[in-house]
Amino acid sequence: MINTRLKIALIQDQPGSGIRDAYMKILLEKNPDIIAFPEYYFVNPDEKNIILSSFRHDEALTQLGDWSANLNCAIIGGSIVTESRGKLYNRSYFIDGGEIVGFYDKIHPYKNEGRGLIEKGTEYRVFIYRGLKIGILICADVLYPDSYSNIRGLRPDLIFVPTTSPFRENETAQVKFARDKRLFVKGAQITRSLIFKVCASGKIGEKRFQARSLIASPSGIAWRNPPEDEDKSALIHTELTNLQNDPRLDIEVFRL
Repeated sequence: MINTRLKIALIQDQPGSGIRDAYMKILLEKNPDIIAFPEYYFVNPDEKNIILSSFRHDEALTQLGDWSANLNCAIIGGSIVTESRGKLYNRSYFIDGGEIVGFYDKIHPYKNEGRGLIEKGTEYRVFIYRGLKIGILICADVLYPDSYSNIRGLRPDLIFVPTTSPFRENETAQVKFARDKRLFVKGAQITRSLIFKVCASGKIGEKRFQARSLIASPSGIAWRNPPEDEDKSALIHTELTNLQNDPRLDIEVFRL
């Protein structure tokens, strides 16, 4: 890692919300270097099939580019259902200065994701940003140990994980926190990186989400959305310093 200062904003919100006016005001004030969105962020909440959002792919990508250019920042574009060579992928774009730098396709989609039409991606990737290596994993990727072991070889400094986490009724905080440690702290230790999980709130169709955004380091959970706020939107702003030695995170949480 290199020694630098970086400002990161996570948008935890209902898919289809765009950037709300109140959050846009905060972003203009804070001027983050990177903004990250949740998985399937451009799926409308009343859509019963995420595949339908693929028809708005170009519109969504244009919107991400406009935000990146207007806010002068890089964007981890959540994920968009993308058609390529007759196949559909759950794709996250990395955009900087309004231009597409690259993309990552989810390698471990759920069995019935998109009614079984979402294909597996084939390649782990990192993207260079201000001398840092930025990795992306998507949601269920973190359930598979090979995801972390494979991306570790690319030596990421930061990993972003756009996520839609299904609501689990009556799940205790103890169980939630144990899973965070097993999946995200362990992942940070394997990759020697900081992990930023950015979750959707609300629902898509009848599928309800629990917004469990978090930030993990090799030494533990630096921040997580508390269980009592898992149904709420939030903007999480982090100022990250001293990356090379002992990273320091100054975290602010804004809610509507």
